[in-house]
Amino acid sequence: MSLRKRVDEVVTVGRPGDGLNRAFGIFIVTLIGLNVAALIAESVKDIHTFCPRVFRIFELVSVILFTVEYVARLWSCIEKPLYHKPLLGRLRFAVTPMAMIDLLAILPFYLPFLGIDLRFLRILRMMRIFRIAKLGRYSQSL
Repeated sequence: MSLRKRVDEVVTVGRPGDGLNRAFGIFIVTLIGLNVAALIAESVKDIHTFCPRVFRIFELVSVILFTVEYVARLWSCIEKPLYHKPLLGRLRFAVTPMAMIDLLAILPFYLPFLGIDLRFLRILRMMRIFRIAKLGRYSQSL
């Protein structure tokens, strides 16, 4: 089995009983839950003022992990017949609703590096709430 095929199995709902796939799913769901809790806690001025560096570090680590997940999904998606063409398949995958949610969850972090206006950025930082929408990938009831 190729590495790309295995990555695809791990980052998507892979083989039933696959321990690595299960561990990855639990890890991502926990990370999403922690991000939602941090977003709520950060909105309380006293908490944010007490430990702003902790929130910045947690945000950085989370965005790195979510970015790695997004890139892994984009890289491995061509293992599925629907996305089998290397360029067009990845583009087709990138515009799916779940891939767009994944992108919207990490995009606000990268926008300042592109020179985006800070007033606009404040609005987009609210898009971090899209991280909770990522849970839809792991729960049918959502």
